[in-house]
Parts: sequence; C-alpha cells; structure tokens
Amino acid sequence: MSRIIELKNITHFYGERKVLDIASLSLEKGRIYGLVGPNGSGKTTLLSIMALLLRPSSGEIYFEGQPISGLSKISRMVIQRSMTMVFQNPYLFHMSVAKNIAYGLRVRGLSRKARSAKVKEALSWVGLAGFEKRKARELSGGEIKLVALARALVLDPAIIFLDEPTANVDSRHIHRIESIISQINRDRGTTVVMTTHNLSQAYRLADEVFSLFEGSLVTSAMHNLFSGRFQETEEGIFFDTGAVRIWVSAETIPSDSTHITIDPENIIVSKEPFASSARNRFEGTVSQIIDQGGRILLEIRSQERFKVLITEHSLREIGLGIGSPVYLTFKASSVNIL
Repeated sequence: MSRIIELKNITHFYGERKVLDIASLSLEKGRIYGLVGPNGSGKTTLLSIMALLLRPSSGEIYFEGQPISGLSKISRMVIQRSMTMVFQNPYLFHMSVAKNIAYGLRVRGLSRKARSAKVKEALSWVGLAGFEKRKARELSGGEIKLVALARALVLDPAIIFLDEPTANVDSRHIHRIESIISQINRDRGTTVVMTTHNLSQAYRLADEVFSLFEGSLVTSAMHNLFSGRFQETEEGIFFDTGAVRIWVSAETIPSDSTHITIDPENIIVSKEPFASSARNRFEGTVSQIIDQGGRILLEIRSQERFKVLITEHSLREIGLGIGSPVYLTFKASSVNIL
C-alpha cells in the first residue's frame, strides 16, 4: 500500500505551551487508524493538522508524497477537498437534514438533482433513510452524529478524520457508527483516522493504533495508565497512585515523570493467588468482559481499575464471569515509565 499522509518533525504550540512533538508518522491508503491517549494528550490537535485545518508550528506534512508547504493555494484546496473531518460535537445548521448533508455538494456546484440523489444514498449508508425533511433541532444526539457522518461521506472523501465518533452516544448508535466505519473502509476503500477514549473500540476497529501522551507518540500500551509519584524505600522503588503501590524495576526514575502504564498482556489473572516472584499482586473483581475477536479484554475492579488481555481459551479454562473474584500478578519490569 502507498502512503497517503506522512508527518515529519511536527511540533505545535499554543502560546508557549508545546502540545505536539511528532518526529515521524506515516499512514497508508485504505486502512483504519486509531489515536488513543488521555485528555490533553494532543489527539484532536494532531487530527486537525493531518486534516490540513490547522498549520503546525513547525515540520512538514506530505500528502501522497507531496510536501504541503510547497503547494499553491489551489493545489492545497484540491487536497483538502479529498479529506473531511467530523468533530466530536458536530454543528448542524438550523435547517432540514437534507440541506445539512447537501451543503458541501452545493458549494462544489452539483445540480439539485445530483445533490438529492447523493443525499439519499448517504442517509441510506448511515441508516437514516427518510430523514431528509427532519429538522436538525428534532434529532437525538446519536442522530446528529449520524447526520454529520453522512454530510462527510456524501463528499466521497479519500480520507475521513473522526474525532471521538461515539462519545456521548447510546449503545445502539455506537454499534451503528462502528459498523459504518468498517463498511466505508471495506466497501469504499476510505482511509479512516479516528480518535477515541474507548481503547477496546480502537483495537477492535483499527488496523493500527497510535498512543499519544503529552503530545508525543509512545510505544507502551495505554490500557493501564496511572498518574502519581515515585517513592524509594529500602525495599525498592514503587509508584504511588494514591490508591495502590506499584513496584517498578527502574534504577533511575526521571525526576519529572508522573505517569506509568502496564501492558494488559503482561498481567496474569487467576482465581487463586499465583505462585510467582513478581512483586505486584492485587485482588479484584471482574467488572467487564469484552470480546475483541479471538482475544478477551477484562476490566478488573481493584483499588484501581486494571485491564487484562487473555485468550478465549484462557477465559473458559479459568471460568471467569462478571463478578468473579480474581488475583492480578505482574512483574516490576512490566511497568513502563512515561
């Protein structure tokens, strides 16, 4: 596959505060990408820069191998028209659904007949056939998201950017939006880049997931992200979250580091205490079981909430269900310091 977007040495500042520092990032055509990370990590800013809605403070953006900075306004506009972005809280004009969806087509000069046909097709795509005459103010939160998605899809973009597409949406509409994302990628070959706080969603839908932390890409998993501070005792160094102590093996701790993560695959879950030299051991209860297509993501409620990734076979073998009491065990070396 060929690259559609490439970023090199991208930084962005809001005033004197650096919010992005991306050395390199490449996206290929026809894939789904997930951007995950805590609030304030720079996800929406990065999405806006890739969508050419925000100019970075420094660095270069390439679209299909062309550096954006060297293009004329017209060439840049042509590229921008091949992209579209749906914001977390989309704004709909105070008019009918059909007119909202047709807005971009009218700007592009399509005839009324052509606009009408495309609007119907787009509404069918998102499961809102027959909504043409409904007013924007009459729609539910989930329906507003779907209309905004239809307004983007009607332009047949090569790449679509989705900022928290299922945030504040009920489960019925979440399922529909997720199905649409998979379908447009599969049937149209649309490249999809989405931010999400739902890590399970990211790993289920995306071909590749990027984790952002304080404006930079990090390699460690973001499933078990904890904030706190390090303390040193005669027994060793531990990370205090305020609720639990998590032992770490690092000999030198960055003085300004206040976050750690633990890869969910590196945590052992068992119904009985696990015989191991691992220093981190917690009791908890299974609060959520999520099927990720062959692998199972467990949410364990302890003094902190932990995510654990196991196989379907292990789930059956251990005999876990919602409410099952469990023990978690992981090594100090499994703790990643951010």
